[in-house]
Amino acid sequence: MFRLRHTLTLALLASSCAAYAATPFVNRDTLLAAPASNSSRVFSARSEVAPESSSSLPANLDYLDKVVAVVNDQIITSLQLDQRVATIKAQLQQQAPGQLPPDSVLRRQVLQQMILQDIEVQMAKRMDISVDQATLDQAVANIARSNNLTPDQLRQALSEQGLSWSSFEDNLRDRILVDRLQQQEVEARVHLSDDEVRTFATQLKQLAGVSFELQQIFLPLPADPSPDALSAVRQDAARVHEELVNGASFTRLATEVSAAHDALQGGRLGWVKAAELPSSVSQALLKLKPGDISSVISTPTGYRIFKLLDIKHEDPSVTEVKAAMIVLHAGKGIQEQEAEAQAKDIESSLQAGASFAELAKRYSQDSRTAAQGGDLGWVAPGQLPDELERVLATLPTGNVSAPIPLNGSIYILQSLGQRQTPLSDAQLNSVARMQLFQRTAQERLEEWQRRIRDSAYVEILDPSLRTQNA
Repeated sequence: MFRLRHTLTLALLASSCAAYAATPFVNRDTLLAAPASNSSRVFSARSEVAPESSSSLPANLDYLDKVVAVVNDQIITSLQLDQRVATIKAQLQQQAPGQLPPDSVLRRQVLQQMILQDIEVQMAKRMDISVDQATLDQAVANIARSNNLTPDQLRQALSEQGLSWSSFEDNLRDRILVDRLQQQEVEARVHLSDDEVRTFATQLKQLAGVSFELQQIFLPLPADPSPDALSAVRQDAARVHEELVNGASFTRLATEVSAAHDALQGGRLGWVKAAELPSSVSQALLKLKPGDISSVISTPTGYRIFKLLDIKHEDPSVTEVKAAMIVLHAGKGIQEQEAEAQAKDIESSLQAGASFAELAKRYSQDSRTAAQGGDLGWVAPGQLPDELERVLATLPTGNVSAPIPLNGSIYILQSLGQRQTPLSDAQLNSVARMQLFQRTAQERLEEWQRRIRDSAYVEILDPSLRTQNA
């Protein structure tokens, strides 16, 4: 819900999110991870228990110039933090020149995001979620395609900017791991009733043509907050709001104090459909003019302040995707293994430049589309299962998804184009289900991230990098 292109580096970061968002889940019904062995236990930051000294040394020990934080049984070094801060500063300098917060504040914010990512990556690995080379290669191919490059040209462009290819791949692999973990632990647990969808569809009909371009500042509530803690966060929000009203830079303050995932982009959310926001937020924003600052808005997970950059009122429309697909019937046992192996072979062929249409004619087992090279035509909301629609909606034009296991089959999707068409009454429920899912999943993601952060053992060794809650 609350989701770079002047240089290639920025474009790569943005498009990589879209690429890995299209990777398949591993098993959406898996329970939260059971306690692991002593060497990988998660410890509470409020506990006096710390990782045992007899556990194996951290994998990133080679970078042990100065340890700034311990996250379970891993470390974050000053060098790693400096590298991430430098990247973020370059992005912010392009977005809002002269509005950077002090380096000390920026380092604290960047470290907090690194800690959360480390916790998520460690959790994914404990749960045996993995990213094979074929999936990584497909993500790289998608990023290259989105930048009108070949993979070799992408490697060369990164080298010219002084970026390591191995670091780029490692970062992308971690992003895919985290995305799969979030799909498994958050999205898979979102179940919407027909009554919820019908109620939301009524709201959607009123707001379907409204979109906001936004920046946000998010101040989260602690888990099980006491009245004093609740009051403290509310006072912090009021103080920040007062600074904004008095002319402080929204970008600088968002980077400095916001706990949202977009904080290091100056709080920029981009364009957001009104119906995807909580009703209290959308109604408050409808009262603003571009450039206005919202009041402090209370939400279940904390307090939010928005800056309305722009607003659009358009005829209600939906996005249709021109798509193609390859379908392999997986079945059980050996048949499933054979289908998975064949899907990997198809991935490798696509990465080598083979035609999607020709591969669909040769391998797809969908009798309706195989002869047409997998062509689905223009796909409107409601025509595909929800899981496939969500992947297709995030797949940039020209890109190919990783294999998606679903109901005894494996799907590979290709996006060939997008267009906007008027929203019909027949499509209203399907669009409502998709947008309500996105809104609900984002709210639960924030709650889940707060929970796993609170349950992890985190020690920040550099006092200058500690926040009030660290």
